[in-house]
Amino acid sequence: MTAPTQPQVRVLVVEDDRPLREALVAAVATAGYTVGQAADGLAAVRKLRVEPFDVILLDIGLPFVDGWRVLETLEDHHVPLVIMISARGDEEDKVRALDMGTDDYLAKPFGADELLARIRAVVRRAKPLLEPERVATHGEVSVDLGHGTVLRTGQEVRLSPTEYQLLAELARHPNQVLDHRTLLHRVWGPSYADERNYLRTFVQRLRLKLEADPSNPEIITTIQGRGYRFGGPPGS
Repeated sequence: MTAPTQPQVRVLVVEDDRPLREALVAAVATAGYTVGQAADGLAAVRKLRVEPFDVILLDIGLPFVDGWRVLETLEDHHVPLVIMISARGDEEDKVRALDMGTDDYLAKPFGADELLARIRAVVRRAKPLLEPERVATHGEVSVDLGHGTVLRTGQEVRLSPTEYQLLAELARHPNQVLDHRTLLHRVWGPSYADERNYLRTFVQRLRLKLEADPSNPEIITTIQGRGYRFGGPPGS
């Protein structure tokens, strides 16, 4: 297995199935990450109160407090990166997880190599590519590509790492249409090229934070059948 470039990253594995949890912990630790574990949702919430983590592998079907409820508490603990894992691989759960702020969704069964690739991907997205002295502006929104910050009406907007990466990719090409596969490849990686649910969900999340009227977007516009664009006249 390939060791990550950032071995100081702390990963919390939250899984009630003991053999699986131990296998996940072993795989993550062998790859060079610092790893903690919790056997149920309540233990995870308690652990998050006293220990900092960068990435959480969070199972949905947990005893006492399920993964959905744990997810609702994460904003209070400043955990930016979440990979939801589930025995059910249906689209409804995937969309719900993404809507609630997760960065990725992994259906069981999966191998250690795939798991580690997903961890590397979310960690990579958390480190924006900065471009000194470049700011992209449309309407009331400014994307400072040199500092990795976003302002709306002069106020900083809090974005998740993946939300920022998607917005930055669009802002680097103002008034240009970027197709779905290009965005998925550049932001998430080549293995995500067909995951349009990811793209739709994150565009909607950005619109809720950036648009004056998310139902009538002007900052990130949809070009039917083609893709998305930062700025430019709507629908053109």
